[in-house]
Amino acid sequence: MKSLRFVVLLLVAASLLAACGGSGSAAPASEPAASSPSGTAKITDHWQRTIEVPRNPQRVVVMEWEGLVTKSMKIFGVESALVGVDTATKKMGFREKLIPSIATAIDIGSAWSGVNYEQLAGLDPDVVFLEAWVASDENRAMHQEVIDKIESLGIPVIVLISPSNFDQPNISTAWEHITIAGEVFGKQEEAARLVARLEQGLDIVRERTKDIPDTQRTPMVFFSTVNYVMGSKSIQAYLLTEVVGAKNIAGPGTFVTISEEQLLALNPEAMVIAGHEGYLDPALVYAGKHAGLNWANLAEMQAIKAKRLTSLGYDEWRATVETPIALLKIAKLAYPDRFADIDLEAEEIAFYREVYGFDEAQAKAALEAQKYIGELEVK
Repeated sequence: MKSLRFVVLLLVAASLLAACGGSGSAAPASEPAASSPSGTAKITDHWQRTIEVPRNPQRVVVMEWEGLVTKSMKIFGVESALVGVDTATKKMGFREKLIPSIATAIDIGSAWSGVNYEQLAGLDPDVVFLEAWVASDENRAMHQEVIDKIESLGIPVIVLISPSNFDQPNISTAWEHITIAGEVFGKQEEAARLVARLEQGLDIVRERTKDIPDTQRTPMVFFSTVNYVMGSKSIQAYLLTEVVGAKNIAGPGTFVTISEEQLLALNPEAMVIAGHEGYLDPALVYAGKHAGLNWANLAEMQAIKAKRLTSLGYDEWRATVETPIALLKIAKLAYPDRFADIDLEAEEIAFYREVYGFDEAQAKAALEAQKYIGELEVK
């Protein structure tokens, strides 16, 4: 039966010339997995659908931005089931340090660059996890086309929405990626413990900043390489304002393109540098290097003059497993007096050891891998 299915998948993949149209709308998952007599589980995803998938799948393909599913697989002890990933994940040195099976997983493309359906069919996956970025109707239609094509191969697709694409950004939508992965792999208890641990990390920040009056909140910008700031629609703005208790002065939108003149006009007191296209060390900004922006032209900005910058690694700036550590860095930058007792390096090492089960050497290697340069060009 397995061989027959494999042949059918290849034949269907080779014949795919066009996809069915359609659209979906993001909605948080609300129903727990329900087992059926055939050894499957019914999963409600973010695309407002209920999908039947094999319980404890042995062959899994994941296409995602935040890395929440692959990281959960590592933490749940099921990473050996990972057989295929998207192109961006395949390139990320950081995630491979966390999840070694990425090294042997096959690059099957992405919704943005094009999925290699024949290669995907050849992997014969039990399920595909697809994280969709749906900031527009065009984005939604593109992802729907990919979903339809994969499902026409007889492969179930669980669709997860990027946390910045909900009407009201909230970290709970990111944790749903973990919860749904736990349901698929029969690791509900492990998923609940992981979410609780991550929320505990956020609570450390929330408790210390909850009483800061509006008039004393630090005006900040969440800069994303190479030339964006994160607007109020982004999950990063939610974390900055609702958890850290700072002011996001970037304005509306998600990824908002910004010029040197505009950033200088905003003139934030402190600034977070997110490694969207690659890690940018604050020392390079202070030195006036050209990396996306020409930082020599911004030397008079308050945050640079006062040396109040912090850089987040290629992955930790996202709404993901490393978010509690990222928020500690941001909070200590925004309110150094309230977080004076926090040793960031020690907290990071302890976090990686506890959450991922690493020893100290592995934890330090993972931290160093966060400084992945990616596509960022520094002159």
